[in-house]
Amino acid sequence: MDLTVEYSKIIDDYKDFLNEFKRVVEKILVKNNIPTAFEVYGRLKSLDSINEKFTSERFEIKKSITELNDLVGIRIVLLFPEFKDKVVEVLTTEFELLNDPTKSNQSPDKFGYSSIHLILKIKDEWVKTPDWENHQNKRAEIQVRTISEHIWAETSHSLFYKREENIPKAINRDLFRVSALLEVVDEKLQNLKDKVEKHFKYILEAPYEEILTQDLNSETFRRVMLQNSNGLYNLNDYKNKILSSTIEKDYNILNVNILDNLIANKIDLSGIDTDTYIQKVIEILEADKLSNDEKRKK
Repeated sequence: MDLTVEYSKIIDDYKDFLNEFKRVVEKILVKNNIPTAFEVYGRLKSLDSINEKFTSERFEIKKSITELNDLVGIRIVLLFPEFKDKVVEVLTTEFELLNDPTKSNQSPDKFGYSSIHLILKIKDEWVKTPDWENHQNKRAEIQVRTISEHIWAETSHSLFYKREENIPKAINRDLFRVSALLEVVDEKLQNLKDKVEKHFKYILEAPYEEILTQDLNSETFRRVMLQNSNGLYNLNDYKNKILSSTIEKDYNILNVNILDNLIANKIDLSGIDTDTYIQKVIEILEADKLSNDEKRKK
């Protein structure tokens, strides 16, 4: 079997498949608000890697190198463990799943065994479109990892690729300790994310009297502005954060209660929009700043 000849014949077609597949995966992640640690990575398996796999007898190629499930590979590295199941759900909805992702060949005493591998192909109806008409039977392997699993996989691969069985037990113990620490990192990051979301939900739903005791930040600032504008204030998250930071910096207002005391019941809301309301708030804060400056001069 001449792998070189076949590889040269299929490479362009498989590059096109990789690019199209990666593009769709990226769109699916964005559509479902799934945050990634890095850009989605895609690669076509090199001829050297295929030759090594074939000659080492780690995979038996019967007729064609297209039998390899990982000829096309996509890697998704997530910030938080909670999104792994979501990625599996959305990808297996959009594509046809060819393997059981719950089964793993990885030993459970090693970090990374929870990394998910999906073998996917496009659904039959996709071949009716020009972008996919040549890709009906092609497969792609999708690796889904957390950032900690990614660190472990890349580091261990670099250090011990093809040599792991020769590592002394003492070094292996150190490896397991490091892997355990990385698992803790995943857990801690997820717990931290849960706490942050719980806090923001509290800021959104807590009685306003409780909000008055909080430090000023973008979320408590939004509550003050909504409360005192009778719901008129409607800046998006980015603009709200910029305005909140500007007010903290320019007017040295660090507590919710201070801002509320300055603007509560001071603005006539009839017939004004968000921009006008914000301008009137700034005018109040500017007047207070000037007054304080005058008092200090005296």
